[in-house]
Amino acid sequence: MTNLEILEMEKMLHNVDEEVDTYAGWKRRGYQVKKGSKALFQTKIWKPFYKTYTAEDGEEEKMRMFKVKAYYFGKSQVERIV
Repeated sequence: MTNLEILEMEKMLHNVDEEVDTYAGWKRRGYQVKKGSKALFQTKIWKPFYKTYTAEDGEEEKMRMFKVKAYYFGKSQVERIV
């Protein structure tokens, strides 16, 4: 299951119809989560992990995926940073 599929399933299970993102995701987009807001839901999503190692023929990078817990806030819980 992809992160997008996981997210859509969680939105459906929690009856959330608005746009959602993590705290860091909203911050990157120029929004601040309102003080005292609680996450609409939490779920585990896939996160890449990169490790660089030196092989005989040069450096190589290996990617692995693991699941991390993420908390999602809705558009109604954020305000634009001015």
